[in-house]
Amino acid sequence: MVFVSNNHSMKSILLAFCIIGLLVACNKEGKKEGNESDNHCPAITASAVPQIVKDSFAVRYPSMTVNTWFRKDSIGYCAYFIQPANQKKLAEFTNTGVFTLEEIDIDHDGNFEDSTGHSGPKEPGPCECEIPE
Repeated sequence: MVFVSNNHSMKSILLAFCIIGLLVACNKEGKKEGNESDNHCPAITASAVPQIVKDSFAVRYPSMTVNTWFRKDSIGYCAYFIQPANQKKLAEFTNTGVFTLEEIDIDHDGNFEDSTGHSGPKEPGPCECEIPE
């Protein structure tokens, strides 16, 4: 008995396996690791931030400029800014401009150190203001 290989069908099978492999790899790449948050606070324009919050930021950080403002659900706002020596920070304020927390990106890997003395992965809860990469 003689089997004749159809070169066209072999190429089709190989192409199908390549596409499946690519789809699986892309799907895994898009998933977050266990301690990362998918609940990111939305970035907003400075004009959407209450003046009292912007004034509070200016008093606390007089020489800094906000790169990005975030809306932290209904509880407040976060200001992302970079201090000298490329130190990335987030400052959180309530809706009435009261400072609540400062976070410093310490390892560019989703961990942080905050002004309350807590460090490590972020805890789940309301949306998280994430330091952009």
